[in-house]
Amino acid sequence: MKKLLLLFVLLSCTIFYAQKKVYFTEDFKELPSSDNAIYYTIYEPNGKGTIRTTFYINDSIYSKDYFSNYKKRQIDGASERWHPNGKRESFAIYVKGKQEGIQTRYFENGQVKRTENFKNGEFVDGKCFDENGAEIAFFPYYIKPEFPGGNKAFYDFISSNFKAPNNSIGEVIIGFSVELDGTLNHFEVIKSVNKQIDLAVIKTLVKCPKWIPGKIDGKAVVIKYKIPINIQDLNNNQVIR
Repeated sequence: MKKLLLLFVLLSCTIFYAQKKVYFTEDFKELPSSDNAIYYTIYEPNGKGTIRTTFYINDSIYSKDYFSNYKKRQIDGASERWHPNGKRESFAIYVKGKQEGIQTRYFENGQVKRTENFKNGEFVDGKCFDENGAEIAFFPYYIKPEFPGGNKAFYDFISSNFKAPNNSIGEVIIGFSVELDGTLNHFEVIKSVNKQIDLAVIKTLVKCPKWIPGKIDGKAVVIKYKIPINIQDLNNNQVIR
C-alpha cells in the first residue's frame, strides 16, 4: 500500500511538473501570467535530465531542447526550432553542451537555408542556399558586434577616457545592447565594484564611437553584449585593461 501511495505521489508530481507553464515576452523575459505573453514553456523530466518545450501562445510549437543538466543549461541531444507556420526552422545535435555534426536551418517554405558542420563545438565548414535550393556564397550565421578596430582599440579607448571617482579596484562586467546604428543602450551592471565605479564605467561607454552592429543570418540586428573591464591601482594611478 505504501509503495502504491508513493507511486501515486511521484506520478502526481510528474504530471504537475509537466503541465506547469512559464510565460515569456518576445525577447524571453519571464512573465507572471499569460497576459502579453508571446511564448510559454513546459519543462518535463526524463531519465537523463530535462526536456524543455516552448510553444507560441497559440499552442503551435516553437522549440524543443534536451538538457542533461538544465541548471547549467547543458544541452545533450537534439535542439529543434519551428517557424510560426509549423515548418521546421532548425535542427542541431549537441554533445555535453557542444554542437556536433551538421546543423541545418530551413526557409519557411521548407527549403534548406544553410548547413553548418561542427566538431566538438567548433565550426568546420558550411553551405548557404537560396529559397529555390541553389547554393550561394557562404556567410556566417552569427557575427558579433565589434568596436571599430577590435578589442584592443576598445580597451585603449576606455583607458584613455575613464576617470576614476575613487581608488577602488576590481572587475566590472557591464551588459548593454548594440543598436542597429551601432550606438550602445540599455546598460546593466552584471558584476559590480561599487556604484561610483560602475557609473563611471557606464559614462565612459556612453562616449564610445559607434560600434559595428552585429548580424544574424546576414541581417543587422540589436544584440545584447557584455564585456569585462578590470580596474587596477598601479602607483596610485587607475589603469584599465
